[in-house]
Amino acid sequence: MYAKCCDLDSASKIFDLPISKDLISWTSMVSTYAICGRTKEARELFNKMPEHNIVSWNALLTGYTRFYQLEDALNFIFLLLEKKCELDYVTLVLILNVCSGLSNVELGKQVHGYAYRCGLCSNVFVGNALLDMYGKCGFLRRSDICFYQMSDLRNRESWNSLMTSYARHHLSEEVMTIFMEMQQETTPSEHTLAILLAACADIFAAKHGKAIHAFIIRNGYVMDLVVLGAMVDMYSKCRILDYALKVFKEASPGDVILWNTIMLGCCHHGMWTKVLKLFELMKKEGVEPDHVTFLAVLKACISRGYVEQGREHFDLMSSEYCVMARLEHYECMIELYCRHGVMDGLEEFVKTLPFDPTIPMLMRVLDVCREYSNSRLGKWAAGRLNL
Repeated sequence: MYAKCCDLDSASKIFDLPISKDLISWTSMVSTYAICGRTKEARELFNKMPEHNIVSWNALLTGYTRFYQLEDALNFIFLLLEKKCELDYVTLVLILNVCSGLSNVELGKQVHGYAYRCGLCSNVFVGNALLDMYGKCGFLRRSDICFYQMSDLRNRESWNSLMTSYARHHLSEEVMTIFMEMQQETTPSEHTLAILLAACADIFAAKHGKAIHAFIIRNGYVMDLVVLGAMVDMYSKCRILDYALKVFKEASPGDVILWNTIMLGCCHHGMWTKVLKLFELMKKEGVEPDHVTFLAVLKACISRGYVEQGREHFDLMSSEYCVMARLEHYECMIELYCRHGVMDGLEEFVKTLPFDPTIPMLMRVLDVCREYSNSRLGKWAAGRLNL
């Protein structure tokens, strides 16, 4: 109970009671720390355990994989293998998840061989994890083989995993074909429909995208944030921005990713003023912008020539929203000053960068110095380029 609520204090008090501790109580405590993200403490407790079983190993490995501490997970897996414990299907799924995250197909193949020898390939969870691993590592042929070998074991997640693998490698037409086959065996989920919409966006298949939208409405699917984001992105990339804006407005979104999707769609279509209006509306709605939001805003300022407004938004990132500026934001600011010939602002900006300017940045500065005959800044940029 306390583990599920991440109530570590209560769990620790019960664990520290002066009663004999058995393997179950030790494992429960390790699991509590692990699923709450306190993997360091979980590992320390694991090391103190008088004995371990495979459930104990799985408990800590779950924490590492859940919080994407994949290198720590890999080292822990090697330690587990040294102990020559008998692995169960949960262990294999966890190891395959680590292989997927690290694109370590060689270890994944060894796990596949172990599963085959132990008869665990017939487990649907192991089968789906193998599908996911081979797909993320780019081995689509092996993913196909695993999928068809699963036969009657296949479920909706198996189909989604295969479609995701093809979509990830931009084989969007194949995704459509797989979806047609899927409908003969099982019904699609919201996740399936989001994959399809992303595939339509990838190949600008507006007709198919509209058909999927109609399918969603006709069959009464819940349009969650993932589906809404994929739909807005699809309509934007297919150059049907009116539909994208209509879906966005009807969603009453409170998620920054959905706002970013529509703002980037407006950028793609050159609707720069709309981007800035959406940003102001976003702030009124109380949605916190992130680094992608500010990238769209700065691109809009570049295109509209709003130099001062661009600088204000750049400063607001860290001062008001605690968003750390990335390389692309600095590049946008340099482009903003360069494109509109604000040489004093450019010089101050590039000379106060918190890092050494990159070669493309210096080349852009040098080009604009030639255009506006600014020899002082030009010599500085040339010196940094060793020209």
